[in-house]
Parts: sequence; C-alpha cells; structure tokens
Amino acid sequence: MLKVIIIGGGIGGLTLARACLDAGIQVEVYEKRSLAEMLAGPGGIFIQQNAMRVYQLLDSGQIYAHLYQQGGIILEGGFFNKSGKLLYLNSPKFVQEQNLGICLLRSELQQILYESLPAGTVKTGCAFENFEEKADTVQVFFQNGTNVEGSVLVGADGLYSNVRARLQGLERLEAPIYSGSCCWRGYFEGSGLPLDERYSWSEYWGQGDRFGYFDVGSGRYSFYAFTNTPAGGTDDAEGGALNALRSRFSSYANPVPAILEALTDQPIYRDDIYDREPLGKSWGQGRVTLVGDAAHPVQPNLGQGGCMAIEDAFELVKQLASISVETVPVSLRQFEASRCERVTRVFSTSRQVGQLGQAEHPIACFMRNWIYKITPTWLADLQFKWLFDYRPYSQPTSLGTEKLPLL
Repeated sequence: MLKVIIIGGGIGGLTLARACLDAGIQVEVYEKRSLAEMLAGPGGIFIQQNAMRVYQLLDSGQIYAHLYQQGGIILEGGFFNKSGKLLYLNSPKFVQEQNLGICLLRSELQQILYESLPAGTVKTGCAFENFEEKADTVQVFFQNGTNVEGSVLVGADGLYSNVRARLQGLERLEAPIYSGSCCWRGYFEGSGLPLDERYSWSEYWGQGDRFGYFDVGSGRYSFYAFTNTPAGGTDDAEGGALNALRSRFSSYANPVPAILEALTDQPIYRDDIYDREPLGKSWGQGRVTLVGDAAHPVQPNLGQGGCMAIEDAFELVKQLASISVETVPVSLRQFEASRCERVTRVFSTSRQVGQLGQAEHPIACFMRNWIYKITPTWLADLQFKWLFDYRPYSQPTSLGTEKLPLL
C-alpha cells in the first residue's frame, strides 16, 4: 500500500489527506505550527464551483454539505468604480449554475477540513528539515530530530515552501515576486450597514487602490483592501490599520466608509502580495511533488488560489489511486504536466486583473472603467468563464465506481 507524507496543514494539504483516505491510501500530515495556529487564518476565502465539485466527491459529500451550511452562497456581484457605478456584473447564469460556490472565513474552512480527518492524521509542531530518497521510499526528516518514511512526499507548505527549496538544493527559497501592493483583510457584521442586498460580493476600483467585500454566512462579511505601496510597509505612522484604511478609502462611495466606520476591535491583517513564476511541466523529482502555493502561488485577484490547491489534491490522488510503488515517480510527473497549463493560465489572468484593479494613473483608470462599462457582459464573462470548466472525474477506485464527470 502507498503511504503519502504531506508537509503542510493548509487547504491543499488537508484536502489531499481526505482524498487519499477516500482512495484507500495511507496518509500522514505534518504541520510546523500549533493546532490553534493551523486552524486560524486572516479574512475569508472563495471556494468556487470548480473546487466545490471536488468536495462533492470527497468524504461522501460531507465537506460539501458543511460548506454550504456554514458559508455564504456566491450569487451576483461585480466591479464598481469608487463612486459606486457598476462596471461589470457577474452572475451564476454565465456558467449555467444556480450559484458560483461559497465564501467563508478561512478559520472555519480549516476547521471543517481538519474535522473530516481521523484523529491522529495531522501531527502539529513538526517542522520539515529535509528528505532522502531510497529505492522504493522517501525518508523525511524534521527539525525535532524525528523522521518518517513513505512512498510519496508532497510539499503543501505554501509560498515559502521548504520542500520546494530542498528540491532545488537550497536552504530556503529565493524571494518571491512582489506585486507592488499590500492587502488588508478582516471581517464585519453586516447588520445595519447600507449593503446592496442584490449582491453577495462587490469590489470598488479607485486609483492605485480598491476595496471589496463578500458574504461569508450568518450575517457576516469578509473585506479586503489593496493599495500600491513599497514592500515591507506598516501602518504605525497612521496609528494602526483601521486608521490607515479609513483615511485611504474615505472618498469611496458607501458602503465602503460605512463598513470601515463600523469596525471596532476586530483583527485586521496586513500582508504584502507576492507570487512566483510558474515552474512549467515539472514541479518535483523522484517521489517528491508539490501542490497549491508551494508549486504555483498566485495573486488573490480571482478567488482561485485555494481552488487550485483543491483541484491539485484531487488530480494527484487520481494519479496515485491505482499504481504500484515502483511507478510513483512517473505518475507524479504526469500529474504535474497535467496541471501545468491550467495553473499557468490562472497565474497570468490573476496578474492581469490585479494590474487593472491597481491602475494608478488617472487616464489609465478612466480607460479601464470606460472599457468595462461599454463591454457587453457576455464578452467580459469570457475572461472568467473558463475557470468553471473543470470537472473532476472519479476513477474506478474507492474515489468512485464510475468514470463519469460530475454534472
């Protein structure tokens, strides 16, 4: 029997573990953070229909059901200028769906995924150190002096992946590519605020900054705000994140100022936004591969970063479900090659949307807004429609008894 060792207890790692168990593959997850830290996370996240189709197949559909019970359903939403004029309206109808998935707080997603696994599957406080390949196994070493052995090692350890660094013979990865902007994230209670009930999400575009929010269920909303700024900045000079946000977005149309005025002691997280150039058709070597941000980190402009990790998890297990220990390296390279085109397109499109949203020159902003406003909705939809084309297939294993697309 295959044994998969996963480094990283984020969305990709936990989803991969559940997929392995469904396929009858032994799996262990090792996470360097404490359990409390692993189950935390800033703001909310989009789990769109392409990724929800994976969860509909996993764990007898229980994760899928829990997500719809917990989160806010993605319905109509769109891009607006800072004055509140609609530039582009996106509706589930453009992909013939009743909804586009769900949004929820990252911490709640982590909790649902963690609880889908048997006790003892995830081992926290275990920082990855190195690996060594043998004939039919890979030995994994941790900084606490322990080691484990498995058939496959998967790095699901994010933007600064230590597994990826070791694959490249490095102590640590080179610095990622700075996008030119930082992002604040948090959440708020929607009650009493002038939110347009027609939209489950909205994003307002200014000059070198933008503000968005989305429904995460139970009357709560997650917000995010971007601004162009040098890397490594802080809000100390403005007296903290909330003061900085109120100052920068005070000229925006409601509900943006109203949302910021309603914030009190909720935590607000600020991060610089980075990505890395795609690796191409080969991400790993031998019995080692990568998934999610460890392989293909993208800017958060499409709501698809987590979704790509979820797709990776399913597609990797699909490759591993019916192979022998001897053929693991070949199957891992096939998995990587099969994912290359799609994740590269997500990377490129996310950068393009970010460049539009963060345009700073007044003429560039005017042209952007004007083009979006005059473009027919069906034509504007084409830049996003392909994202929802993904249909996970269940193989003739315990992942499913029929090789049929999920409709």
